[in-house]
Amino acid sequence: MIFFFTNTAWYEYLEWLEKDKIMYKKINELLKDIERNGTLHGKGKPEKLKYRKGYSRRIDEKNRLIYDVENDVIKVLSCKGHYEE
Repeated sequence: MIFFFTNTAWYEYLEWLEKDKIMYKKINELLKDIERNGTLHGKGKPEKLKYRKGYSRRIDEKNRLIYDVENDVIKVLSCKGHYEE
């Protein structure tokens, strides 16, 4: 699978790398889990979003990994905050 980050998600990802290595590692673990187990199975309590296309997984209580999968491409939409807070 190929990983694609939106501009916003990429900057959030780099911010985690710079400020919180533990969260950065959790995000990487979730991405690997999506690759192995698909969109709705595995770590982070995966769920389909109700009001927009895509899925979410918990990084922690406050932050979610928002993503979509299409044709072997995992598109990361956000990895900081809770949906569009």
